[in-house]
Amino acid sequence: MLRMGPLRITFEPGPGGRAGVWVEFDVGAAPTFVPREDWVGVDFDGTLARTDNPGHFEPPYPLGGPVVGMVELVQSLLAAGVTVKIFSARAIEPASIPLLQDWSERHGLGRLEVTNQKDYFLIRYYDDRAIQICANHGLSVTAALAQSRPELLRADSREYYKK
Repeated sequence: MLRMGPLRITFEPGPGGRAGVWVEFDVGAAPTFVPREDWVGVDFDGTLARTDNPGHFEPPYPLGGPVVGMVELVQSLLAAGVTVKIFSARAIEPASIPLLQDWSERHGLGRLEVTNQKDYFLIRYYDDRAIQICANHGLSVTAALAQSRPELLRADSREYYKK
């Protein structure tokens, strides 16, 4: 196991010899297998970039400075060969995409792909506004924990990929 930035990453094949890496996304959590074709999405405003800069919420919506912890997390994933994309509503305006790519390049992330669309290969998404829901139960993770219903929380991905 290799510790890269805030993440622990193991360079081992997945089930059936599938190419990818095992990532411990949360301290003490079971590692998640990230196949080579999958990707991790990172919201821009409030997650990858700060929103406390003057005029942030007014046109022309200037880009904030980096959130250091998230930049380090993304750098860890990129160093392990995991595809990371900026997932932002700003991508609705095509002219915004090169601005976000320039920003990511200036802050040591390379020219990340920018999108506002999910697909089946999105394995994880970091966002300052999202509320995680227990799959197939319509109950937030916070509510499941508050109700002491840990069985509703996502199973170890090793079990998921055995299916």
